Amino acid sequence: MPAKLDQSPLQRRRPTLAWAMAIAAGVAIAGCRPSTPPQTEAVNPAPAAPTDSAPEPAVPSTEAPTATPAAPATTPTATLPNALVKEWQPLSDVLLAFGPMTLTPDQVQWGSGQTSSYTLISTEGGYLLELEANPSFYDTQNRYIKLIPKSDANAANSIEVAFYPNADQLQSDEYVMYGGYFAE
Repeated sequence: MPAKLDQSPLQRRRPTLAWAMAIAAGVAIAGCRPSTPPQTEAVNPAPAAPTDSAPEPAVPSTEAPTATPAAPATTPTATLPNALVKEWQPLSDVLLAFGPMTLTPDQVQWGSGQTSSYTLISTEGGYLLELEANPSFYDTQNRYIKLIPKSDANAANSIEVAFYPNADQLQSDEYVMYGGYFAE
């Protein structure tokens, strides 16, 4: 039978040291936890009993849906200034093909025959009009035009017009056509 080897005092203490280290690590980890208990999400109780009936149809609202403007809106006036409501002659070559532009309090019309009602949606940096008919110039439909008077809007005798096909290009100020008009 083999003789039992003597264990040194250090070898006898190794299991005790390992347990002491494990307990110390556990205490250190527990000390790192937040003192508040974790929050649990509220759970809706299940219905008392399932039903075999079909869901009831939604009742249609009698209120009109509210529209969100697609373009930046300041506090616009109801209509354009009176000095802009008139016939404007094309000053830029790019606009000659469309002829004169006539502005009325509720629509814009070009000599080429295109007409559209509009809504004044901003007065920041000019007069931004949202066109209802999306007139097409050079095979590009335009949803917005911005009228920029070259002087005070109440005494303007020339304006510049920027044409935008959609709200994204309007937001980034990427016009597809730009030209000037003058009043006779």
